[in-house]
Formats: sequence, C-alpha cells, structure tokens
Amino acid sequence: MRLTLIEASRAIAALAVVLMHATHLMRVDHFSGHVGLQGVFDWGYVGVDFFFVLSGFIITFVHHKELGSGTAHLRSYLWKRFVRVFPIYWFVLLLSIALSAATRLLAGRQPLVELAADQLPGTLLLLIGHGEPAYVGVAWSLQYEVMFYATFCLLLLHRVVGFTAYVMWGVAVLVAAAQWLPASFTPWVHSTLSAHCAQFLFGIVTAFAALRWQLRPRRWLLGAAVLAFAAAAALEHLGFVVAHGAAGRVLLGLASAALLFVMVNLERSGGMKAPPLLARLGAVSYSLYLAHCLLINIALILLAKAGIYRSLPEAVVFAFAVTVAVVGSWWIGHKVELPMVGWLRQRASGRAQRRAVVTS
Repeated sequence: MRLTLIEASRAIAALAVVLMHATHLMRVDHFSGHVGLQGVFDWGYVGVDFFFVLSGFIITFVHHKELGSGTAHLRSYLWKRFVRVFPIYWFVLLLSIALSAATRLLAGRQPLVELAADQLPGTLLLLIGHGEPAYVGVAWSLQYEVMFYATFCLLLLHRVVGFTAYVMWGVAVLVAAAQWLPASFTPWVHSTLSAHCAQFLFGIVTAFAALRWQLRPRRWLLGAAVLAFAAAAALEHLGFVVAHGAAGRVLLGLASAALLFVMVNLERSGGMKAPPLLARLGAVSYSLYLAHCLLINIALILLAKAGIYRSLPEAVVFAFAVTVAVVGSWWIGHKVELPMVGWLRQRASGRAQRRAVVTS
C-alpha cells in the first residue's frame, strides 16, 4: 500500500531544510553577507529530525514480515538499501566536485579536488565517525542512515537478538544524553550514541504500533500532532531547551512518531489522501535533500555573475534560489534517481530469477 501522506510529509520535511539553507547560503560575502530574510527559516533543520524517525518507521513497516528470517532476505535487503542510498548520492557528489573545480578554474586557480585521504571513508562510503562528508554537506545525516540500515540486519537475522541489541542501544543513548559518558570516547562512539539514534528507534516502535493497532483517527488528531511537532520545534528554537541538544531531539522524535502514527491510520482508514503533486515531490525528496545546496549555490552564482544579485530584493533572490532548487531536484529525481533505482533493482531481480531457474 502506497502511503501518500507519508510521501507528502517527506516533501514538506525536505522543503523545510531547503528554505533554511537557502537563507544561510546567502550569507557568503560575495552574496548578501548575512543570513537571508533575517533567519526566518532557521527552524528548518527539524525536517532532518523527522527524517530520522521516518527512516526507522519505513524500514520496519516495509520489512516487518522478513524479521527473524535469517539470511533468506539479507542480500536482497542490503542491495535495496545500497541502490536507494549510494548511486544518486555519488551522482550529486560528482556534480558538486565538478562545480567546485569549475569555480576554481574560473577564478584562475587550480581545479583541484579538495578531498583528503582521511575524508574518503566518510565521504565516499558514508562511514560514520570519519568526519563529515566533503562537498555534499547534508550527507552527514546519510552516515546515520547507513548505520541504521546496517544495524537493522540484526533484526532480519534474529528477532530476539535484534530487539535485545536495540533495547541496549536505546539505554546507551539515554546514558549518553544524560552526559554520563567519558569525553575520552572516540568520535565513532559518540556518533553511535547520538540522540538522533533515539529518533530512529522511535520510528521502529511507531511502525510496530501502527502494524498492531489500527485506529479510526479523526482529522483533528492530525492537527493536534502537527501542533505538537510545532511546539517541540518552538521550544528549541526559542531557547527553552538547549539548541541541537538531546532534549530537543527526543521531543521532536516523539512528536514525529505521533505524527506518523496518526497519518498512517488516517490513510489506511480512508480518512485522508495527500495532494498528488506533493506526493510526487515526496517521491523524489531524497534528490531534493541531496541536491538543493548545490542548486541554490548555482542560482546565487548566476545572479551574482549577471550583476543583478544586489539590485534585486532579498525575497526575490530567495524565491529564485528555492525555485531553482525544487525544479532542478524534481528533474534529477524523476530523470536520474528513480530511473536509476528502477533499473538497478530490475537487474537484481533478473539475476535472482535466472539463479532460481538454474537451481530448479
């Protein structure tokens, strides 16, 4: 069953991140020199918190029948996750490197690839604990995604072992949130015990709740869940909880979980469908998330090179950059990402069928 409300929520979460970055990328000296629109969209990072909860939810909701199946579905699962994450990421990474090299060349400098050897594992393979990825800054969150997907293998191999490991992981995350860990622990340990990991675990719990209990929620519950999410974001944005701290991640994670639970039940009961255009944007929200900073920079550079950046109202510059990011990402998603994912999955399916014929 295709959950259009979930697809639409992915689009909204990605757009929140786009709006924030569009204002922040304007602060470079040769652009505005300050955060655009007085930082009105500084709250946009909450879209990432929602994505982490959504990751745990989707992966469990889709693969719940395969839990505890041993190695039967492991290869298929790993291939699907690889195809979903890496090919389009590498595509955007290459585009970002090419733009950086072209910019250096136009500025009369050597078009070097600024990627140190110690950055390769974190940038190319998205291994967590190896520094933030170069060129595609938002890919730091993908390092968490890759770690989440890897740990989910435990549940596929053995339900009891997997659940036990996740309970222990959750307890360790709470210990880390309480700042009871020694500061001498390696960056990798601190990364794996980040409060973002709790959000992923919230998503897993929410998926099991949605699979077990099907309610008949009213539309007002969706409004209440949205208000709860907005309140959690406001508490952090207004300084009632530490900015980007563990408490904020937990509050936003719980609010996201409640929002997902209500949306799934609303759609399965036939109570609501998402607008088709928003659902289609949600289908390529990964491309939007990956490529928007690159496209915003291109839009701002074009305005600056044309000599009209500073003569235009800041709101117009912002609107142009966001439009370029959304339209460009839509094209990348529907013309590159989705066809590439479909082709790779089809080839894998064809190989599996051929193996079945040979062994039968």
